Amino acid sequence: MIKKTLLLVMSIVLTGCLVTVDSDSRPLQTVWNEADVSRLQLGESNLDWVSTSFGNPITKLTYADGMEIWNYRNRSEKDTKAGLFLVFSVDIEEERTETLSIEFIDGLVTNYCIEEDRF
Repeated sequence: MIKKTLLLVMSIVLTGCLVTVDSDSRPLQTVWNEADVSRLQLGESNLDWVSTSFGNPITKLTYADGMEIWNYRNRSEKDTKAGLFLVFSVDIEEERTETLSIEFIDGLVTNYCIEEDRF
């Protein structure tokens, strides 16, 4: 009984050593980072400051009441390879898109949010 248990434990341990995982992440397009976003001041940051700090947005929405929403997008790709020694290998590619939306009323930042999509 002890020999069978020891054999089972050794089999599990040795099998675990045969599993490999390799992950690589690379930016495809980076416009902003968390440090930039943390500098946004609600009611104080204005259109000119945001334009200077973040550049031109990918979209600008203007509403009849004067509110504007500017959107900025970051894109990155993650490639993960997992395999069991000489038996099989799996390659998983994931694209991640983060959209920063900044809302302005009367030229001042009133709100912002970050939305993340994974494909």
